[in-house]
Amino acid sequence: MTVGFDGIRTVDGDSQLSYYDRLVIASLGMEYPRDTFMVYSPNSTDDRGMSWLLSIANVHNKTPYKALNKWTWRNCGGIYTDFNRHGVKVFHGLDSVLPMSKNKDNVKMVTTVRDLTFDRLMDDYTWLERVTRKSRIKKACNRANRVIATSNYIKQQLVDKFKVPAEKVDVVYTAFRDEYLQNQDDKVFLSNVKGKYHLPSNYVLAITDMAPLGNLETLYKAFAQISDKRIDLVLIGQKSNYYRQLKRLAAKLGIDERVVRVSSVNKHNFMALYKMAQAFVAPTLNDGMGQTLIEAMITGTPVIASDSGCHREIAGDAAAYFKPSDDSQLASQLDEVLQNQSKRDAMIKAGRDHAQQFTQQAMAQNTMHCYNRARGRE
Repeated sequence: MTVGFDGIRTVDGDSQLSYYDRLVIASLGMEYPRDTFMVYSPNSTDDRGMSWLLSIANVHNKTPYKALNKWTWRNCGGIYTDFNRHGVKVFHGLDSVLPMSKNKDNVKMVTTVRDLTFDRLMDDYTWLERVTRKSRIKKACNRANRVIATSNYIKQQLVDKFKVPAEKVDVVYTAFRDEYLQNQDDKVFLSNVKGKYHLPSNYVLAITDMAPLGNLETLYKAFAQISDKRIDLVLIGQKSNYYRQLKRLAAKLGIDERVVRVSSVNKHNFMALYKMAQAFVAPTLNDGMGQTLIEAMITGTPVIASDSGCHREIAGDAAAYFKPSDDSQLASQLDEVLQNQSKRDAMIKAGRDHAQQFTQQAMAQNTMHCYNRARGRE
């Protein structure tokens, strides 16, 4: 079978969105070597992440064969010409986007919805952004034969707020990359990563949006309360106006010199950052995937997460939780993980055991099952 993907995000640099797209496609390519996977995008790319993806023999990047306008090719039907040329049976819109024109060749349509933040935290988005995103998701879900939600948390919102029939939605969890099981005890590799990003000796790690939904104020206030002042806080995220506000808060709390921000990390180095951290904190308010929780658990890092979004669904009993606005509770959780070795060891084991279910093989198989349902084969 030949499967096509909307690849505009897939080839677009090294963002979290493109990372997820590549993870889905790579997992399918490796698990189903007899099938063919076409990444359709208006433009080709020289991005290193795409080089890794395209090194898989049955994954190909396809740009318009004949199109005067690349936008209309992607959105208004020209792409169907390429579907016909390549024998595409299923088209998967990984970011809630499907071609708007009529499907003349009966290609089955699948779309993924992974983020509905805009529908909850309205202050973080303009009115136009909210209307545009909501309209795009509604149209994609209506046109799709099957809808993939990245968690039951997302599925329930699609059913309740977007009126998508529950029987049309399949939950397919994300995964950790296979390479996360490699080099975990390679001291040279860990030391090189530590030096490359100028990481402190002992730190708590957080990977979150530098925006209000990231809930970093609660993390900062909790971090100021922990007993061991030798522990630093490493944040992964781009600088923003919100981060400048956080700088002022850090100075007020007296933790400014203990906060280290890393703007960008090569995806192949993330495992090392998790591995060397004393704990991983996920304070965000509306996570619909839980990618970072899975990655932290599989590397043996204790996870503390806000009791919001899909966190409890993804991490289960393997993580500790705090009320999103309760900095004292988070501080207490941090102290227990950092100072109680038996508690720490138990969380590490529980996390590793729990994360074993989120493999690339499982994600690929569940995604393929969805394609077969779309085709009426299951």
